[in-house]
Amino acid sequence: GTAGALADAKNIVVDTTAPTVSGVTSSTANGSYSAGATVSIQVNFGENVAVTGTPQLGLSSGATVNYASGSGTSTLTFLYTVAGGQNSAHLDYTGTGSLSLNGGTIADTATNNATLTLATPGAAGRLGTWKSVVLDARGTNDSTESAAPVAGSHRTQATVSDQSSAAGTTQVNGPAHTDTPSR
Repeated sequence: GTAGALADAKNIVVDTTAPTVSGVTSSTANGSYSAGATVSIQVNFGENVAVTGTPQLGLSSGATVNYASGSGTSTLTFLYTVAGGQNSAHLDYTGTGSLSLNGGTIADTATNNATLTLATPGAAGRLGTWKSVVLDARGTNDSTESAAPVAGSHRTQATVSDQSSAAGTTQVNGPAHTDTPSR
């Protein structure tokens, strides 16, 4: 080059490659979790990314979880607090388009917007292939059911208590009270 030319003085690299997702996993231990438990989910990129706003991740339990931390690194964390009624035999995201910007941005230091496509179902790098997280949040409150008496019958009140296990068995206690009608 010419003496004093910029090309002689600096090594310039132009980055036009969008960051891509390399995998999704969880730092939460394998196991069964109920309502109120927090599951930490990590979306890993091939390079450091900066985040603005609150991107979201759709899960197989029916929940959509918000981005929590990780801007400036290659790992973004989404925190999921399990709610009542959210169940999954094997927690995963819902599909290749489950990661959304929700009005925010995910980009590398060269401001290339990230490609948000996640691994297809059954493929390597998917949350469900890395982890075995079971959600069992079928309900935590006892409920009482009673029927109005019918002439010539008796009234029974049973207390139904959801004491579910991961195997799916439910214990029902009753009858708690029986009235015999007078004749």
